[in-house]
Amino acid sequence: MTETDFDKSVFINCPIDDDFAPLLEVIMFCIVYAGLKPRLSSERLDSGESRLDKIIELISSCAFSVHDLSRCKAREADEFFRMNMPFEFGVDMGFRRSPDVRTDRKKFIIFEKEQYDLKEALSDIAGFDVEFHQDDFQLVIKKLRDFLTVEVGCELPGPTNLVGEYVTFLGWMSEKKMSQGLTEKEALELPTQERLKEMFEWKKSGCPSELV
Repeated sequence: MTETDFDKSVFINCPIDDDFAPLLEVIMFCIVYAGLKPRLSSERLDSGESRLDKIIELISSCAFSVHDLSRCKAREADEFFRMNMPFEFGVDMGFRRSPDVRTDRKKFIIFEKEQYDLKEALSDIAGFDVEFHQDDFQLVIKKLRDFLTVEVGCELPGPTNLVGEYVTFLGWMSEKKMSQGLTEKEALELPTQERLKEMFEWKKSGCPSELV
């Protein structure tokens, strides 16, 4: 892996389920629009590969990370708290605090659902700036856009315009997939990696407003 690859890669640590899928999509979209590469544990499906080894490899190969720790509260009685996200955040923090001259310059954005939730669930995070999103995709776009602009040095339009670009992409992708025989519903429910592929294609094509 080259230094360019490292400096262009963003590790995404978030819930992988239907409820979170709309927020994951806008996270990926902002990263691709900024000219960076999203990295997720789901990008490789080798069942013989240790999940932990895969996570460590991904984290160590990314200069930037998006850590969504919004699932810090049980939503119903007897629900188990999901610990994968805080665990992966801890692994990433270990790399950031290591003496390695490359990984000790890693930068994060950390999300919670409601402001101050994480102070109750993870007190050791005190001192970090944590962003809340209230499960609102527009808040995710605004706050991730600001992080990518200030901390990464990307040139991005304002939050409102970036939301507009996302809506344009969705229309373009739906039109493309429907022209390939998918229904409108199927076009909006593609697997994560297929949607990510279409984001790169749309960006490479100059962010068209309609299918050519």
